[in-house]
Amino acid sequence: MLVSRLTFALALSAAACAVAQPASPPADPAQVPTAVARMLGAYRFGAIAERVSLTATDAQHQVTSDVTLRVDAGDPRTQRPRRLRLEMGRLVIYAQDDRLVAVHTQNDEQFFEATLAGGLTPASLASALPQMPLPQLGFALDPRPTEELAIEPAMQVTGAGLVTWSGAQPLAGAAADARAEFITNTDSRLTSYTIASPALTLSATVEPLDTPDAKRADLWAVDVSNRTPVARLTDLRPLPGDVAIGDRVPTLGMHRHDLSGWSLTDALRSLAEEPPKANAMTAAALICVLPGEQIPARNVLAARRALDNLSREFANQRQAGITTAPRLLVLSVGVLELDQIAPAFIRDTRQQLGAISEDTPLFLWTSAGRATLRRIAPGTTRAAVLIIDSEHRLRAVLPLDNTLTDEMTIAREVRAIVSERLIEESEQKPGDADQLKGSGDSEEK
Repeated sequence: MLVSRLTFALALSAAACAVAQPASPPADPAQVPTAVARMLGAYRFGAIAERVSLTATDAQHQVTSDVTLRVDAGDPRTQRPRRLRLEMGRLVIYAQDDRLVAVHTQNDEQFFEATLAGGLTPASLASALPQMPLPQLGFALDPRPTEELAIEPAMQVTGAGLVTWSGAQPLAGAAADARAEFITNTDSRLTSYTIASPALTLSATVEPLDTPDAKRADLWAVDVSNRTPVARLTDLRPLPGDVAIGDRVPTLGMHRHDLSGWSLTDALRSLAEEPPKANAMTAAALICVLPGEQIPARNVLAARRALDNLSREFANQRQAGITTAPRLLVLSVGVLELDQIAPAFIRDTRQQLGAISEDTPLFLWTSAGRATLRRIAPGTTRAAVLIIDSEHRLRAVLPLDNTLTDEMTIAREVRAIVSERLIEESEQKPGDADQLKGSGDSEEK
């Protein structure tokens, strides 16, 4: 849930600085300015895209969350604007110059907007958003020149506070209430970092997203046209749907391209019965697309590639004797209105969607229509992935609208969902969303 993500971000930043922690003895201080300058330069040279996996641990709990960070420090000489895009579960935030907007990918009716006084800086972000434990924001967006920041003995680090540097290998220092350490790669970008106090330890691993599309800042903007503004960021919530996680999915009535009938129930049963016998979930991943303009073609294609690869991965595991490997059926499904089910329309639409899905052999149709899809996946405008298990229960919805997803992100999320422990029918209450909580929210252990 969005609230849990914002609470998580606040807890990380506040608790990490809750109790004083003495600094370690200074080490190679002469190398600190060089190390700082290189790191700042790496985050200011051009558009950066990273996946940050955060873990916060205290004496009783461990909370994890993933954030996809895209930031461009801009260049006034070439009039390239400063831009930022954050994806935290289903929350998407985009900022450029002095404007910040946010949307929920399962709500196509509302958005949040804030003015960033003084432009896109760490200080203006802190006034509009909860404090995020993402030091990259300060490295890229601090308005002071790199050479000025590098020679100072201390630096304001987002998520840690004012850090006084003590060593360069690794780059480390102490705030008034916490200890921070940053590990970088040969390009001086972060691979991991730790912000620790006696009360809580925040650790993060950082993975670069180096595909061309991931770093294309011109793709980062969020369309908020035809949406109604909300007063607070926490007011952005998924639209209510008729089908909750764990509920049975309405019959979709699928057809082949020649309009002959096709049964999801039979396909899942056949897959579950394939040898070797497995003690794991059998599920279908339905990539549902509403034909028309503005189809998120990149995301649909990424979903198909990711899920096909994941299905093959699970099949190879089963052949290797791993009985806990899930079984995953991947389907591309065109969602049509009843009056669109005609051979000519099917042929033309199949040609359009077939190109998106690389002519996948199993492209099906349902006459369930937009209204039924939005009952299951509220907020969907053009495309979404539905994960449905062999009992026809909804396990997860992955929106493909208003997001810049990639194959690895989709595969990680679906792998986590279909690898969950099966809940026996006698133990499960129909529609119990808490027991079948999908990924995309913070997880507490």
